[in-house]
Amino acid sequence: YYVVFSRYTDQVRYFELTGCRYREVEPRDQRLWLPEAGLGVGLWFGSYQSIERQWLRFYDARGAWIPTYEERGELRAEQERQRAEQERQRAEQERQRAEQEQQRAEQEQQRAEQEHERAERLAAQLRALGIEPE
Repeated sequence: YYVVFSRYTDQVRYFELTGCRYREVEPRDQRLWLPEAGLGVGLWFGSYQSIERQWLRFYDARGAWIPTYEERGELRAEQERQRAEQERQRAEQERQRAEQEQQRAEQEQQRAEQEHERAERLAAQLRALGIEPE
């Protein structure tokens, strides 16, 4: 394959080697899939190195543009932010779980104390009736 892109006119031309000659290929959407390379090349409009314009860019088998070095850095930073947020949420959930567990333990302690007091009252009532509990 041979690709010619003019940054002055934003025109792209694609050529494919057939036998000993290149013949021009005219894809319908200004993108050409290169099966031997497992990727495609096409026109993309966007900002690269702070310049917004048409660019010649590679894309993958799903049709997604392959990220530039700058975009990979931004993607990694975003993934890191997401991981940090997930970790913060996990820590908050763990804190809430620990708080709930503490409340359950306090409630169990109160229930045990109430049960002990009830047992003491019943024992006192039995003694008042002349019955020794146990």
